[in-house]
Amino acid sequence: MQTLNNTNNYYKAKQLKLPLEIEKIIEISDPVYSFCEIIDCIDLKSYFVKEGYKTGRPRYNRINLLKVILFSFMENGYLSLRGIEKSCKTDIRYMYLLDDMDAPSFVTIGNFIREDLTNTIKNIFVEINKVIFEKEHVDIEHVYIDGTKIEANANKYT
Repeated sequence: MQTLNNTNNYYKAKQLKLPLEIEKIIEISDPVYSFCEIIDCIDLKSYFVKEGYKTGRPRYNRINLLKVILFSFMENGYLSLRGIEKSCKTDIRYMYLLDDMDAPSFVTIGNFIREDLTNTIKNIFVEINKVIFEKEHVDIEHVYIDGTKIEANANKYT
């Protein structure tokens, strides 16, 4: 008896490797979880002006965009807008912060920073610091220094 070969010639082994549940892929000790915990304690909606939708696509969630931008600066220091866009497309932690949204383009990130964050970012940082100080019981009254001296490599002969 002849057996039929019903295998698909177009099958590739990498087709099924999608991040179906992102929380299981990210390690429990990753800083993205503590970052989200701090940011979620703050009422960020009060810092953004409520605008009605005009024609076109609905806007990205502003809180998720803020999380992506702040996490990018926390992890990498200053990162270009195109670098943030690339991280949103490739890094699983940024996908977790976007919460099933499509990765925003660098133009969207730049417009969000220019239009929404220019006047409110200082107040947001103050709120973040308040939450951290309350949560970790940081004593603001005392300043501690350790006296560490580090030699600089400013000259090529030193």
